[in-house]
Amino acid sequence: MRVTFPRLLVATLALSIVAISCGGSGDAMGGNSSTRLSDEAFCAKLTALQIQSPNDTPGPEAMLEMLTILRDLAKVAPTAELQGAFGTYIPFLEEMSKLDQNDPEAFSTVASKLFDPELAKAAEVLKTYSADVCGIVEP
Repeated sequence: MRVTFPRLLVATLALSIVAISCGGSGDAMGGNSSTRLSDEAFCAKLTALQIQSPNDTPGPEAMLEMLTILRDLAKVAPTAELQGAFGTYIPFLEEMSKLDQNDPEAFSTVASKLFDPELAKAAEVLKTYSADVCGIVEP
């Protein structure tokens, strides 16, 4: 199964994460406007990530690496909306990275979270930005 960046980010970017603590500033992820990248610079990072993304569903180690990258992206996202979307999505991905895929009950519990409205909204924000601003579209 080929997993493209948007699919990874939207549905199975459902890979893993520990909650990112929010700093004292008003921005999610503890960042501030001076640490945010421009759309162009941020899109370059997303494009590089798309190129590095595995062709198959990643294993736990790859998921943890992806989480580190996503945490870094969240800190420099160009908008507070994007930072918030990462903040919603990353904890879910962390949970996915720790999932025992041989445990049907645990898998079912985590899979049910795919239908959470907040997670769906976050995924849509990330997908829309990737497509509309960066030109990254799912084939």
